[in-house]
Amino acid sequence: MLSPVVATDLRQLAMTPGQNAVSVLAPVQLIYVADIHRLAHTAGLQEPRLQDSEWQKAYYYVDTGLIAGNVHLFAAAQGLAAWFHNCDRPALAQRLGLAPEQQALFAQSVGFPQPPQA
Repeated sequence: MLSPVVATDLRQLAMTPGQNAVSVLAPVQLIYVADIHRLAHTAGLQEPRLQDSEWQKAYYYVDTGLIAGNVHLFAAAQGLAAWFHNCDRPALAQRLGLAPEQQALFAQSVGFPQPPQA
C-alpha cells in the first residue's frame, strides 16, 4: 500500500537539477528511500556483513531495482509510461523529514505516455 508522507507537491524535487521536466507532468512520483536502521537490525538476519555500509548499499540498490522493475511491468501492462531516474536527494530528505538513517535513493515517474512529436 502506498501511503502519502507529505501533502505538498514535491514532483519538482524528484528531479535532478537540469533534468528534463517531463516527469513533473507525471501524476505519480515514487521516491525510493532506504531505511538503513531497518536493514541492519532485521530480526533473525543471517548476514553479518550487513553491518558494513558497502554491503548495505548492495542490498538496498538491488531491492530498489527489483521494485522499480515491477513498477515498469505494471505500468506497461496498464498502458502507462514509467521512468526511473535520479532525484535531488538532499532536498527530498529535508522536505520528507527523513531521519539520518534514511536515504532518498531514486525517483520513478509514472504517467501517461507522451504522444510522438510530429
